[in-house]
Amino acid sequence: MKKFIALIMSVLLLSLTGCKGNHKDVPSDPETTEPLRVFIDVEFGSHVFTPIEQFLDEYEVEQKKGSTTTSYKKFQDVITELGGPEDIELELAPKCGNERDICLTALRTEMMSGKGPDLFITLSGYGNHWDDPSLTEMCRTYSLFQFPQQAMKRNMFLPLDSYIENAQFMEWDKLTPVIMEAGRTDKGQLLLPMTYTVPVGIFKSVDVDFPLDPGLSWRDMLSGPPAAQVSAASSHASLQSAALWPIADYEHDKLALTEEELLEYVAARAEAGERLKSERVPEGSVSSLIPNYWFDEGISSEDELTMIPLYSRSGGYSAVITSFIGINANTKRPDDAFFIADYLMSKEGQQSKLYAHMTSGNAVPTMEGLLSGRGWGVSDAGDSYVYMPENLYKEFVKVRDNISGAEFYTPLDAELFSLYSELFDSAEKPLEELVHEFYMRMNMILAES
Repeated sequence: MKKFIALIMSVLLLSLTGCKGNHKDVPSDPETTEPLRVFIDVEFGSHVFTPIEQFLDEYEVEQKKGSTTTSYKKFQDVITELGGPEDIELELAPKCGNERDICLTALRTEMMSGKGPDLFITLSGYGNHWDDPSLTEMCRTYSLFQFPQQAMKRNMFLPLDSYIENAQFMEWDKLTPVIMEAGRTDKGQLLLPMTYTVPVGIFKSVDVDFPLDPGLSWRDMLSGPPAAQVSAASSHASLQSAALWPIADYEHDKLALTEEELLEYVAARAEAGERLKSERVPEGSVSSLIPNYWFDEGISSEDELTMIPLYSRSGGYSAVITSFIGINANTKRPDDAFFIADYLMSKEGQQSKLYAHMTSGNAVPTMEGLLSGRGWGVSDAGDSYVYMPENLYKEFVKVRDNISGAEFYTPLDAELFSLYSELFDSAEKPLEELVHEFYMRMNMILAES
């Protein structure tokens, strides 16, 4: 009874402190349909400080002949001018705190009753915030769909195959197939991944000889040259699910690895990290695939490069999907919802300011060819574009074309990051005890989601 009352209260509070509206005037004629609700949640894990409201209000530069001032078109107006719906209602989730909790709880309640937004444009996984001056400490925030794989299994999204066949804007054959496959089930294409990343090490080719090999595993990296070892032991701490891929069994809502396998991985990673402190390692950096690299450590855009991806425990290496689009299975306006999804998966859509919250410092877009040079850059969170230098793009393409599989970013990544942090903060606690605590918690999160 208490849970039921809490759900009702959350719906009532939604109109007071929930998701923020940012929409055009909607016709008042009672015979017209309800507005097309578009839920946008791309700030909670973003490295961009400009509010998404401003990006949506200043979405596209409006060219005025002879004018010396810069004027902009709103996102909704751009969609309408392309022939899309005129009654778009944008719903923007707060980045964190009680307001966000109320907003997401109310949305989940709506969806359980067969309603909710028509279209979802959202980051996956979790994010940490520190740029809000009103916050006294970092705020960890999770996505509306904490496990997209489970949401697909529960038929929460509209199958899109027939819509994709008649798409006006996206070029399906230019969207990286292995990434798009993660949004597919036996019911068809349910989600459209927008961005993804792969943990990688980047080194000068003159110092490193480690060709890509889909037959290699994470263990093989530890017995390889120093550059491979450091890529395995020092890879991006918040993307450890890539090394443990596949990490979850979503058919049975439990982890796909044993506690012993997790302990072995954590212990080997820690041991390699300590050992490498006393060894000479080639100049380079350990990061993840992002559009706006800054070369350092003696590497320049003139050097031939070698990119070493983080291989997985099962062989090959996987990508981590960081954002996606989905259409509510209960929408009354599937064509209008897909119109926007179609546009956002196009070259123009993926180069837009909206994507900056998803790509800048975080991930790369799914359309192949982007980042390759002038005219193919992605938004720098302003009115300019960024793209990869030729030497980096060449290596990026090699890595992209050999990805073995892909999974969505989830709260399991947050738990692995916390485990990694506590490994250094809890020197007194035995490693076995620490791993056991996190293994049990991760299984519980999966079982209860």
